[in-house]
Amino acid sequence: MLSSLAQVLLSGLQIGCIYALMALGYFVILRATGILNFAQGEWMMISGVLGVVLIAFGVPYYLALLAAIAGAVLLALAAERAIIRPLQARGAPQPIVLLSLFSTMLVARYGTGVLFGRQDLPLDGPAGSGITIIGEANFIANQTLVVYALTAAAFFGVAIFMTRTWLGRSLRVASIDPLAASLIGVDLTRVRVVSFGLGALIAATCGWLYFPLYAVGYLNGSIPGIKGFIALFVGGMATTMGPLVGGLALGLVEVAASFYLPSIYAEGAAFVLLMIILVAKPSGLTGGKES
Repeated sequence: MLSSLAQVLLSGLQIGCIYALMALGYFVILRATGILNFAQGEWMMISGVLGVVLIAFGVPYYLALLAAIAGAVLLALAAERAIIRPLQARGAPQPIVLLSLFSTMLVARYGTGVLFGRQDLPLDGPAGSGITIIGEANFIANQTLVVYALTAAAFFGVAIFMTRTWLGRSLRVASIDPLAASLIGVDLTRVRVVSFGLGALIAATCGWLYFPLYAVGYLNGSIPGIKGFIALFVGGMATTMGPLVGGLALGLVEVAASFYLPSIYAEGAAFVLLMIILVAKPSGLTGGKES
């Protein structure tokens, strides 16, 4: 009983870290611009697909990893430049901006399927396929240790960036009052570019943590994208701790449900948790009084 509980905990924390990272990408963009970027899961997917293609062409592994992440980030910045910036320059209402991002998500998803095929393919993780035995009945994959380490580094880095640097504080000020921010010299265009780039960087890096555990395919960014969105609202947006708490809580609930409940019920665990949080504490687990 204790060994199975420990394995559920390890597995829940693993997938919870990935959900937390996806939520962090949403958080950075939403806090800085007020925009919910639906394409986050697609930047994650494109990073993995580019990695598979580059490795297949003989590019060294770590060079392929860096090039794939950079490629996904550049595509995200190109989408911001070609779609979001013109719309906001014309004063487009928020629903139009959200609809354009939803369209970007669909184009990126199905365009990748057309260009690179629709077959799911394996992607090796940075830590390989080795495992570490814990005690007599539990184990942890070396890839999982990388997930833990990069999650801690990402949240620490974003927290420092948002609170200790001028650019990070500019993102926070712009989200509170864009007009006041522009009057004190904050470049709102730069804020938007930085937030979209940082969000895409987090999502693209997350692809190299998630896909080695599953597979790469043109549809395979949608689930972690949705779960990251849920994790963001479960944890709350008051601080950077919100996405982390929400992601870990969601991962633990999901793995525990799949372990202890029939699969037909386990599939809805994430949405049940979201509904409970929205009713009981709309501002999220770490939120204050403001919802």
